[in-house]
Amino acid sequence: MERSVFPMVRSKEDKAGERVVEKVLEMKGIYKAFPGVVAVDKVDLDLYGGEVLALMGENGAGKSTLIKILSGMYKADEGEIIVGGKSYKEFTTKEAIDLGIGIIYQELNYLNDLTIAENILLGQVPTSGPLKKIDYKNMFETAKGIMERVGLGYRKPTDMVSELSVAEKQLIEIARAFSRNVKILVMDEPTSALNEVETKKLFELIRDIKKDGVGVIYISHRMEELFQIADRVEIMRDGKYITTLNVKETNTDEIVACMVGREVNDMYPSRDCKIGEVAFEVKGLSTSYLKDINLQVRAGEVVGLFGLMGAGRSEVCRCVVGSQKADKGTLVMNGQEFMNATPLEALKRGISYVPAERKTEGVNLVAPVRDNITLSNLDKIKRKGKLDLKYETQLAEEWVKKLSVKTPSVMTEAGTLSGGNQQKLVIAKSLNTDPSVMILNEPTRGIDVGAKVEIYNLINELCSQNKAVIMISSELPEIMALSDRIYVLCEGKITGEVSKGDYSQEGLLKYAIGEC
Repeated sequence: MERSVFPMVRSKEDKAGERVVEKVLEMKGIYKAFPGVVAVDKVDLDLYGGEVLALMGENGAGKSTLIKILSGMYKADEGEIIVGGKSYKEFTTKEAIDLGIGIIYQELNYLNDLTIAENILLGQVPTSGPLKKIDYKNMFETAKGIMERVGLGYRKPTDMVSELSVAEKQLIEIARAFSRNVKILVMDEPTSALNEVETKKLFELIRDIKKDGVGVIYISHRMEELFQIADRVEIMRDGKYITTLNVKETNTDEIVACMVGREVNDMYPSRDCKIGEVAFEVKGLSTSYLKDINLQVRAGEVVGLFGLMGAGRSEVCRCVVGSQKADKGTLVMNGQEFMNATPLEALKRGISYVPAERKTEGVNLVAPVRDNITLSNLDKIKRKGKLDLKYETQLAEEWVKKLSVKTPSVMTEAGTLSGGNQQKLVIAKSLNTDPSVMILNEPTRGIDVGAKVEIYNLINELCSQNKAVIMISSELPEIMALSDRIYVLCEGKITGEVSKGDYSQEGLLKYAIGEC
């Protein structure tokens, strides 16, 4: 496919009055290798002022490495970067900032114990006098102007960041970029923790940013977002550039085929499992926020928990697995009632949990793949009271093969793996305990299409093994396709229980906002 020309961007007039497109960034022949793997292989990328370029590819395609090279975090082995007409072989992170390059990572960078103003102007706080004391008046005035520009004008510059929602913290990241006169803004999975209303507001802000001539590189695995906000899409696969497409001239099937190198006909694979007796039940679960939660899941069944951010879905799961205490209520499993078990006791009862925040709650980033998988069940690899390291390695290799984890070795640091492969490690760790009940909290957040399909197939396999599955997902098409029943929560209460065949996106959203 030919690289598309993008005509509909902010530009300036030439002497004849013609509109001239301004290219704000070129990356040419970028090559970067790590021991045992080529991460980026001769990749080109162009970005124009006033456009949104979606950068798409499966986890491990090389997107993150390419962006880290642009940010100055990594040095490319080969290639050049052209910013503002000037060519660079490499630059530091500070030089990247000075060039107007702003990066907003999926894991937001903020300091909870500082004010909004201090976070926005971090590293560039205005000072005055010979002693260079902080000029608070100037700082708050400067921050207030930037806050109004990004939609935070209703907040005070003196508000503490710890008081803000995830969506507001994300706006602080954008505000920080604007405080440094950003010309190129990279957004990595910016909506992964946002609800639909917050996502809509973010898109409105991005459209305003475009009008200012800023070029935006937008990374997301949510295909529907691409068609709402992007102008062009560049696709990478296995570290290589594949193609660039105009969004108005393409479709989901073509993009997915380019990403995975094949057609994905069955995004949500069918499941034909016999649903058995009730395997697990929650009765009257209450906390200071949750109010009388009652739900049950049967063997071979997938039960979905849906709701907007703050609805209480994660709180329910944390109470079930023992990481949060409930004020009252009962859990029933195998005919036995219990409550407020520790996480270890929950594991021993056969309840396993895959948390939403894999990098902070699920994966030990500095430990090898092997240790991450086996950590949940060390008794399984003990021989005469000692760990059998040979068997531990063998067991880890079996899980890596079974879940198709892409890693050079089971001794590779988990932090070097892509997000999708890290997620597979968390799932492998949970499955290694041979649970009867699996609780999956946003299991496909931030992972690519191919990895999603693999996890969907895994969920079906769990059901075929007569296991009970509880799944939280903020993606309506996903939770509707995979669930046999869905409980909807709003403000700590269950507002609806709907069976497969009876639910619609509109109906579930009405339950989620408490209108039913």
